[in-house]
Amino acid sequence: KVGPESAGSSPGPACYGRGGTRPTVTDAFAALGLLGAAELGYGAVSIDRRAAERALAPLAKALGVSVQEAAESVLRVAVSGMFLGVSKLLSRHGADPRHFALLAFGGAGPMTACLLAREIGVGQVIAPPTPGVLSAYGGLIADIRNDFIRSVILDLDDAAFATLEPAAEALERAAIAWLREEQGFEGSATLLWSADMRYRGQSYEIETPIDRADITAGRTGPIADAFHAAHHRAYDHSDPKAEAQIVNLRLVITGETPKPDLRPTLEAPSEAEPTARLPVWLDGRAQEASLFRRADLTAGQHFKGPAIVAQDDCTTVVPPGFAVRVDGWSNLIITPEV
Repeated sequence: KVGPESAGSSPGPACYGRGGTRPTVTDAFAALGLLGAAELGYGAVSIDRRAAERALAPLAKALGVSVQEAAESVLRVAVSGMFLGVSKLLSRHGADPRHFALLAFGGAGPMTACLLAREIGVGQVIAPPTPGVLSAYGGLIADIRNDFIRSVILDLDDAAFATLEPAAEALERAAIAWLREEQGFEGSATLLWSADMRYRGQSYEIETPIDRADITAGRTGPIADAFHAAHHRAYDHSDPKAEAQIVNLRLVITGETPKPDLRPTLEAPSEAEPTARLPVWLDGRAQEASLFRRADLTAGQHFKGPAIVAQDDCTTVVPPGFAVRVDGWSNLIITPEV
């Protein structure tokens, strides 16, 4: 396995030159020539490939392989861990990965995204303009939101509403008080109601969207129908004749914040010209990869892997067999070649 300890920011990976000596996933990318072609961290980080190779050398020696082979083995193990987590989620929801896009964000996300997409069969990878600060950007523009929950554990029958209605009123009072008093938000609020429901005897629940008016009116039918439909969507079967239970009542309150006015750029299709060609190790052999600087790419440009896209907050690795297009929003749309 890779880890479990993280090198953290101090001392960090060996390739950062800050005293780290134990190899990390970042060092594996550096030793393969996939990281360090340009400055990172807005000039604050320089990659020392030789230091990464020195850190990996003892592992390579113990395995009886080259440093590059050891480094690629590190990546395979790291990706296998991600594959396990993602495949569990897909299996749980009966989802076909070919119907999804993989959003690559964070400083390391775009380095591994294509490697993971190749394993799970996702049809598209999206690398946003600034993956390394996407979470911070989202925090700045996200709506104010909070979740409120009340456990009830009730059979869904007429008698349940004697408990459900007071529970809903309490949740609504608490949510509005949080939004107005704690957050100081004076705009309009949106209330989204749901319930964690199950068939009697089940040991798991399904979150089911419900209508607040059905609780007030004491209507069991629409709530039961919503649960049966949710169960069928999740597991491809349902039993409308079976008794249903409500385990938790949920309320999500949101207050919409102002958003930037983002407009797409008209795409002008053309083949992007690399700034350099770099020797790298990918897919078990030495290859040449095209180097692109993210700031130089314009809407409509396209290229194929193997390629490296360098920018201040991250590095995007495009293995062989993938094609890249820059869309009107400056995202990198990466798809497997057929």
